[in-house]
Amino acid sequence: MNDDAFDDQALRRLSVPAALPGGLSRRRFLQLLGGTAGLAAGGSVFGSTLEGLRAFAAPPIGPGDGVLVLIALDGGNDGLNTLVPYGDSRYYQLRTRIGIPQAQVLPIDGTAGFHPSLPKLKARYDLGQVAVVRGVGYQPPDLSHFTSMGIVMNGWGGGAQPGGATGWIGRYLDGLPNAANESLLGAVVGTSVPLHMVGSVARACGLPQSIGGAFGVDRSDPSDVRMFDAISSFSATPTNLGQWGDTVATVARSTLDLASRIQPAYQGTWPTSRLSRQLVLAARLINTDLGLRVIGTATGGFDNHTDQPSTHAALLADLDNSIDLFFQTLSPSFQSRVTVMTFSEFGRRPGDNNSRGTDHGTAGVQLLVGEQVNGGLHGQQPSLTALDRNGNLVHQVDFRRVYATVLEQWLKADATQVLGYGFTKLDLFRAGGPGVVAGMLRGDGRASNVQGGAQATAAGRAAGAAAAASGASTGTATHASVSGGAGARVATEGTTPTMSADEPAMTAPGQAAPESVTGTATRVRNRRGGKCQPRR
Repeated sequence: MNDDAFDDQALRRLSVPAALPGGLSRRRFLQLLGGTAGLAAGGSVFGSTLEGLRAFAAPPIGPGDGVLVLIALDGGNDGLNTLVPYGDSRYYQLRTRIGIPQAQVLPIDGTAGFHPSLPKLKARYDLGQVAVVRGVGYQPPDLSHFTSMGIVMNGWGGGAQPGGATGWIGRYLDGLPNAANESLLGAVVGTSVPLHMVGSVARACGLPQSIGGAFGVDRSDPSDVRMFDAISSFSATPTNLGQWGDTVATVARSTLDLASRIQPAYQGTWPTSRLSRQLVLAARLINTDLGLRVIGTATGGFDNHTDQPSTHAALLADLDNSIDLFFQTLSPSFQSRVTVMTFSEFGRRPGDNNSRGTDHGTAGVQLLVGEQVNGGLHGQQPSLTALDRNGNLVHQVDFRRVYATVLEQWLKADATQVLGYGFTKLDLFRAGGPGVVAGMLRGDGRASNVQGGAQATAAGRAAGAAAAASGASTGTATHASVSGGAGARVATEGTTPTMSADEPAMTAPGQAAPESVTGTATRVRNRRGGKCQPRR
């Protein structure tokens, strides 16, 4: 088995099988939809299915509610070649083989700019609709795909996690109405649900990228239309088969109603790339106003140990085009109510290797795109001279600060409860827009609690204090406007690394890794110099 296959297999363990709305498997859903459900099934089975279907549709999104669309960049996206620090000569000294020539960079502020494959994102940046968070990571870093993605998906910062491992979005969904009834509050485009979308009682529904007709039935076919009408009529009047027969009929009708509500999202033409199809479907699902609050998508291929220039350029071009297609597809009524956010398990090493690639690193970048984001540069570019003892970037922004900001300022949740710790927020959203909670930041840049949860658990404080004692420090967050394109803002968030008593340490090397949905995470081989090596 090659290294990439090994890591892909490990990443798949961080997910659980997808279920359709109402808790149905796709096979069961298609059986009911086609009227071929086994009539020998007991009434209790149909009764539980009916309850799931009744809970399918969440309340419609209100005018003040924000919707979040996540894009996982699997494999470890190279932040230094996504946002290129072309103003730092050290960048070109470290990347003699894969550095982006300054003439090709899409400049932002004279020191940094986007990869040339991101012209559409650059145009949105110039409109103030893209926030770039630099130096995102955690302490101590882990260079295993599996372990690091598990940490990033989990997002817990409060010491020992009660109730087993869950994901940060899953815990957010747990707190929404009807979460236990599997309402369509969250969805993942794909055949499995990743850890970050799994809660204690809630789990995002998995929706396939494409299926024919109305989940396997072609409504344009006259015979299928007659079948649909017959099932609808069957459930409209008593069946004279007792409670069991009436329940069967009601389940069939509820299933058809479910399919008819989702079906429009699957109509029309589709783009060719996998990510584009996912994001176009996400936009269409949002347009149907089914009450979705979070939609998860993913794309892979970012583990570029060899021949990175061409591979990474193609991946970023796909990301650029896919995000643009998403907003083209999104209804005007939702344009100001949706934010797209990228994330990856880690960044890449600052220096390239002999194979014209990069190996597993630490800090990376996160992108937030939407009309209500506070566009510009956030965080601080990691130093290319003051590297850690392994020659990697020192992270500047704990990734859970980004999560906390999105949870409180966009999704209107109590981030302390969801993340288990009171992380300092960033200034990632404009005040007063749909989904944006006013007054989330006090004058010192620290978070105000929405629902009065504790600012930090005792375990979280202890972990943070231990990390601070090891020598990490932080500066006071400030926000300064700088020239950054039309309508764009550049925000500087501190002048030193942000790991401090304010941010608890993650699982240290040699300690137990976070538990995944399917069991305790096993150690995955790390790469240095293009080869898999034991973790040091």
